[in-house]
Amino acid sequence: MNKVLTISLLSAFLSACTVGPDFEKPSLSVQDSFQSIEGYDVTESAALISWQQAYQDPQLQQLIEKALLQNFDLAIAISRIKEARAYADIADSSFYPSLGLMAESERVSEGSATDYDDTHQLKGVLAWDLDLFGYNRRASEAAWAELAALGQARNVVEMNLVADVASTYFTLKDLEEKLSLSQRTVVLRERAFYIAQLRKENGMVSGLDVRQAEVELESANVTIPSLKLQHLETMNQLKFLLADEQTHVSGGIDLTEQVLPVSIPVGIPSQVLMRRPDVLQVEAQLHAATAEIGMAQANLFPKITLTSEFGFESGQLSGLLSGDSSYWELVGGITQPLFNAGKLRNDLSAAEQRAYQASLQYKKIVMHAFLEVSNQLMAFKSSETIYLAQKKLLVAAREYGRLARIRYRNGVASALDFMDAQRKLFDAQLSFSTAKKGRLLAFVNLYRALGGGWTAPLTI
Repeated sequence: MNKVLTISLLSAFLSACTVGPDFEKPSLSVQDSFQSIEGYDVTESAALISWQQAYQDPQLQQLIEKALLQNFDLAIAISRIKEARAYADIADSSFYPSLGLMAESERVSEGSATDYDDTHQLKGVLAWDLDLFGYNRRASEAAWAELAALGQARNVVEMNLVADVASTYFTLKDLEEKLSLSQRTVVLRERAFYIAQLRKENGMVSGLDVRQAEVELESANVTIPSLKLQHLETMNQLKFLLADEQTHVSGGIDLTEQVLPVSIPVGIPSQVLMRRPDVLQVEAQLHAATAEIGMAQANLFPKITLTSEFGFESGQLSGLLSGDSSYWELVGGITQPLFNAGKLRNDLSAAEQRAYQASLQYKKIVMHAFLEVSNQLMAFKSSETIYLAQKKLLVAAREYGRLARIRYRNGVASALDFMDAQRKLFDAQLSFSTAKKGRLLAFVNLYRALGGGWTAPLTI
């Protein structure tokens, strides 16, 4: 009972002697809610939905799942977590004594080739540094905080990876749609060019109409090589994200039919910021930097080391393990720094400045996150407005083209009027595809800004 009480009192005493500041999360001076934007609730955060709910295209979901399994950056981030866990366990090992086994033999000559003494030893060495001022505890605290920071860094990589795959996929679908539009338009304009040539041969139109038809045909033709190049580059980017050169995308949902969450509510900033892994990452880094101040302060105080040896010593190897040869000793040592040209004081000053820098970095990331969400929320709202406007423009351009075709066939309108209507329809189709992509990319960016797109990994 007395032994238990003694150990408890000693543990309490050692804990009370831990020097250095304890970590406290910096207070934030941010608004309680985002600027009100019509059409959005402020009830909960869209970041709370899974990426499977955010991106409902089965083809896209397969690509994201593959990227999460194979992406190089994510694999590196996971490996760094495992490395940091090993270092954290190393830091914790300092709480325990070290035990070693040593065997040695010594022969000492006393002036003659035949006059010498032999000594043989087999001993165990036990050493323990008493963590009187908390250096080891602060080192452990810093190591586990670094592990937490790397865990959040891994989540940042996953969040960005999910967003990058989705963005690349939507860009790829946009290019496919534009390429298909251009190829269909080329076929239609080849036919129009052929008809214009026949009409000229029959004296129904002038050479100007033929050249105009040719200009419209080549203006459609010239878009195809550029679109094919962009498609190849985007496809290669997707392959790189998936770390698979054999990736092939087929099928999937067209841009027009892509389903977004019915509503996109956003939470108040404190909820959003607590969710974002980059904010949690710099918070953990600040925690580690704060613990390192305690490590630097502890170095200013004495260090107490206990060393114990126990074993066997004999002049004859055959008698080494006999009972008479056993021995033990216990040595206690204390080391107090006296003069080191200011090194330890400067180490402490450097640690304090690193912690100060980490606190500024934390506040910087928090402010950036707050402003980024505000920007992306407005960007998504603007993309929806553009999408609806381009949709109306496409409807109007189709009607304009239909009427121009009727008037041209009836001889009321000229070929130039008809070709102008076709050109405007083609431009409207391309612009609408861009607007659809822009709306989807704006959602991807908003979802990422809210901290969505990652899931808590299994314990490594």
